[in-house]
This record gives sequence, C-alpha cells and structure tokens, in this order.
Amino acid sequence: MRSTSTGDRRLPGAPDRPGPRLRRWRFAAAAVLLLAGVLRPAVPAAQPLRYMPTTLAALDAYPSFFHRQPVVVRATPEGDLRDVFVSDGERRLRALHVAPPVADERDLLEIEGTFWDVGRLQPDDPRVADHGIAALSERLLGKPWPSSGELRLLIADDTRRADAPDGTTIRTISLEPARYRDRTVTVTGRFRARNLFGDLPEAPGNTRDDFVLRSGDAAIWIVGMEPKGDGFDFDVMARVDTNRWLQVTGVVGGGDRLATIEAESLAMVDRPTPVAERREAPRPEQRLPSEVIFSAPTQDDTGVAVDALVRFQFSRDMNPDSFAGSVRAAYVGADGALDLTAEYRPRNRVLNVQFAEPLLPYRPVAVTLGDGIEAVDGAALIPYTLRFATGGS
Repeated sequence: MRSTSTGDRRLPGAPDRPGPRLRRWRFAAAAVLLLAGVLRPAVPAAQPLRYMPTTLAALDAYPSFFHRQPVVVRATPEGDLRDVFVSDGERRLRALHVAPPVADERDLLEIEGTFWDVGRLQPDDPRVADHGIAALSERLLGKPWPSSGELRLLIADDTRRADAPDGTTIRTISLEPARYRDRTVTVTGRFRARNLFGDLPEAPGNTRDDFVLRSGDAAIWIVGMEPKGDGFDFDVMARVDTNRWLQVTGVVGGGDRLATIEAESLAMVDRPTPVAERREAPRPEQRLPSEVIFSAPTQDDTGVAVDALVRFQFSRDMNPDSFAGSVRAAYVGADGALDLTAEYRPRNRVLNVQFAEPLLPYRPVAVTLGDGIEAVDGAALIPYTLRFATGGS
C-alpha cells in the first residue's frame, strides 16, 4: 500500500529542497518538541549490550549482516597468545581477548563479543582504536589496513566455559543447531512475521508462509505450517500481529548457518512472565598452582627490540593486586633493578611488563615473577624467570 503525503507537494519545476522559511519552521518545531520531551537527542542509552546467539558458520556466511553486531557463540579456542582463533571444528575465526588453550585442553567456551569485518571500517574508527588493528594488518597482510573480507574478527567482551544447555529454547538451538537437529522440540516466542524486523540474515525459502519466531535476542525460522490455528490467523507480511506469542512444536532442521523448525503444531499463548535473570554463584576452582604458559619474547630469545613489551600469559585467572612488588627485571650479571610497570589484563590472563627506558643493546635480560603472585583463589604462582637478549635496536 502506498503512502501519500499532502504536506510537501511540489509544483513542476520546483526545487527539490524546501525553501529557507520552511527549513526555519522545521528547525523551530523540532526545537519545541525537543524541549517538550517529545524528541530526544541521539545519545545512546546506558543499557547493557544484548548479544545475538549465532554460530561461526553463520558469521562466515553472512558477514555483512553480522558486521558490528554484538553476538554470542560457542566455540573452542585455538592458537597461542600471538594468534588466537575460535573454532567449531570445521571453520575458525580470529579472536581478540580470548585466552588460547592451555596445553592440549580444548574447553568449549561461550564467547560474548562484537563481530567486525574490519575492512569495512576507516583506519581511524574509534570503535577499534585500542585493538592494534593496523599492526595486525601489517603483520598478516603486509599493508596498513585490510580490505573488506580480508580481516574478520570477534572482539570478545566476556568468555566462560560453556555448560550443557538447561532446557530447550530458541537461544540454545541458535547456539548449537547440530545438537538438536532432527529432534522434536517445543519452543515459545514472539511472532515476527516474514522477518519484517531483520532478525535473521535470510529466509530458508521453503514456502511463502515461513515466519520468524523470536525470544529474547534469539530468533529462528518456522517452516511447514501457516501461522494460523485455534483462534488466530496471522499475516506473515504485516506487523499487526507481531505482538502475539506462539508455542511451536516441530523438528529442528536447516544447517548451522540457518536453523529452522519444521512445525507440527502451533498454539497462541500469553506472553511468558519475565523471569529475573539468574546468575549462578561461581563454582570454586581447585587450588592448583598457576604457571606461565606463554611469554613474548620467548625463553632464551635473541635480537629482541630494545623497546619491546614483555608479556606473560598464565594458566589461571590471577589476582591483579598480587603482582605489586613481585615483578623484577635486571641485566644478567649486573647490579641494580630496571624500572618497569606491570599491568595485568584479566580478559586473556596476560601480564604486560613495560620498561621505563629502552633497554641497552646487546645485553642479556632476566625478568622474574617471584613469590607472592597468586591466582584469584589464593593458589601461588610457580616462580618463573624469563631470559632473553636484546639486539642492536
């Protein structure tokens, strides 16, 4: 249906832009509405991010849709401190602020973060200014900034071990479609018509009656039945019914990139009563000793730049306050300690050690993590000394 406006008719040959008087009137009207509270300035509300549950397969297939989106995925970490990836076994995605695996362990993680196709951004984009993207592009691609599609990143905000799903919901299916494939499930969600709100990147194209069901931040395609039943008949091409809720029973199908439910029964239900988000108390970890699992420079490295940043990664979450006074450095065989600052970054369990002055060239250096450093549960760090030699510059 076409919308016709009578408020801005133009005569043939009239200019496309409104005249000064009309522009002044619009500006004055907007100012009055703003003061009255009808219009609000475009200031982001201080609300927590909401992360869309998805899969690495979907991120790989629809980078344009997910670019800049807060997402949550389930994947295992791979690589080392220099190059960390998250993987589903078939594909992997480079990640920042995700700790690499310890030894041969491959814990399944639930990772909340933002997906970026970095080449779609300008080099001075403030949203990625603190992540060293230019240096990463130079190292990986040999140029100061990637083109679209050349460097895709998941920049993590939070990671945790992924527990087994507690029940079957649209969210759990969206995170791990393979776990539920060919199983009969019952889910409840809000009717979203034929993706009129852009909840999902594309349609499965099974029938003209396919529609989207959404609950929280998760959405899934329902196929195989028209959205009608006892007391309801919804239009998949109109928003008029998108405040209604359905309970759907059917068989999970589709693929990891776009899951579906082949509906067997539909019923209109009342909107579920919101349940306060429950956070389980963190389970106490065993008091195993923490240890250094990676360093840069590496042990006995040579030719290290005199202005190098020294980094250590740990096997456990560390107590940031315990590093004070327990990190020391000196030239091997010389008296006196080197001035330094130590900053612990809990996201990836990394300690950054920065020297106050550039190191002298061609000198052996020892950086010691001594007694008093401990994990968050009080378990002591196994003392560690990193030795390396500087180069000429």
